[in-house]
Amino acid sequence: MMAGLSATWFAVLGLIGTLIGGAGLGGMLKTWLDHVRGRRKDTDEVALTLVNQLQTRVTSLEDSSDRERKLCDAQLAVQRHRINNLSGNFDALLLLIEMAPDKASEMVAKIKERRSAQEQAEAVEKATLAAIGLHATRTEGGE
Repeated sequence: MMAGLSATWFAVLGLIGTLIGGAGLGGMLKTWLDHVRGRRKDTDEVALTLVNQLQTRVTSLEDSSDRERKLCDAQLAVQRHRINNLSGNFDALLLLIEMAPDKASEMVAKIKERRSAQEQAEAVEKATLAAIGLHATRTEGGE
């Protein structure tokens, strides 16, 4: 009985294969594999597009970070310059008071003039840095 049942199934499968077409099971398998490959290709293209978009974004952020770093370095240089000027003026005033206390008032006036010129130079430096920062922001925004 077992041998008869197996032969019957082989006959049924053979008939189904003939009805499907000459290709039989191999043709169905090829069609299914082509479908799977097509879906995978679409998925790979979407993934590659996302990777390219992310790479572009990372490059943009790195460029922005570099500009920001340079601007911060320039602002720190201005602050160091300002502190050095103040320190120099303070040291000069202390030295004058120590060396010639009677001329201290004259020297205070000269130091005030010097400090005023330094403040104007600092204002120009700060305005230049602000303009650079504004320009970098506009360039980043695409204006």
